[in-house]
Amino acid sequence: MSRPRHYLHIIRLMHTKTELLLYRLCWLSGKPFERSYRNINQSFEGWAYQSGLLDQIHRLEAQGFLEAQHDPASGKRLYRLTEAGRAAAHGSRNPESSWSVKWDRKWRIFLFDIPESERSKRRQLTRVLAKSGCGCLQGSVWISPIAPRSMEKLISGNDLDCTHLLLLRADSKGTKTDTRMVAGAWDFDEINQRYTNLKIVLEHFPDVARRGTREALADWTAEESKATRHALQIDPLLPAELLPKNYLGRKVWKQRARTIAAAAKLARRFE
Repeated sequence: MSRPRHYLHIIRLMHTKTELLLYRLCWLSGKPFERSYRNINQSFEGWAYQSGLLDQIHRLEAQGFLEAQHDPASGKRLYRLTEAGRAAAHGSRNPESSWSVKWDRKWRIFLFDIPESERSKRRQLTRVLAKSGCGCLQGSVWISPIAPRSMEKLISGNDLDCTHLLLLRADSKGTKTDTRMVAGAWDFDEINQRYTNLKIVLEHFPDVARRGTREALADWTAEESKATRHALQIDPLLPAELLPKNYLGRKVWKQRARTIAAAAKLARRFE
């Protein structure tokens, strides 16, 4: 199934409870690229029914985030996440694919000259640049090592006037210069702090497992979802060769993968 049009706008309109449903469907579905219909339905349908979320499941299906088929053997309706559904579950961010991008050693430099009398336009444009993963090198100079895929959608979705925006491409001047640019454009102290907060949430999971209740898992899922989104919100997810040596993102993401696998195993006990 193809990605629904304007799906980022749909995500913003989602009810919080529905967002958590989509998020939990994502990690309950097993391996990142596993496409089975069964592994969502069998481990989740009971929980969704008990939580009153079947209406949300049908809504997500209508929006193109889930797709279903009828299983003749069991008579049940089985679901799986679409590509758009997986992207939406993480706010359209995919850390592992972003880190694995092979950098072409060219910087994308965004320059703009907006008069002080139009500060609202300036703030609006900088919000779009930041949301696209660009970093502020200084004032009206923003950079990115790749062409932000979401830039065009974000600009059109915010009705921005981009007549003052100029995009340049510049060759890398070497590792030392690249390192200084990364350090100057993004706040990796804050990024690492947010991953530390996520790590703390992940380390709480053994207590949840010992309690072994549906309610404890639901509460932890909401907390983990919030911490994950908070970290990804400001992380530019740079190609691996540009990441600072003390960057915590990849290490914590591996820990998260192990913890989510354990959480999914616990959830299957509630079938």
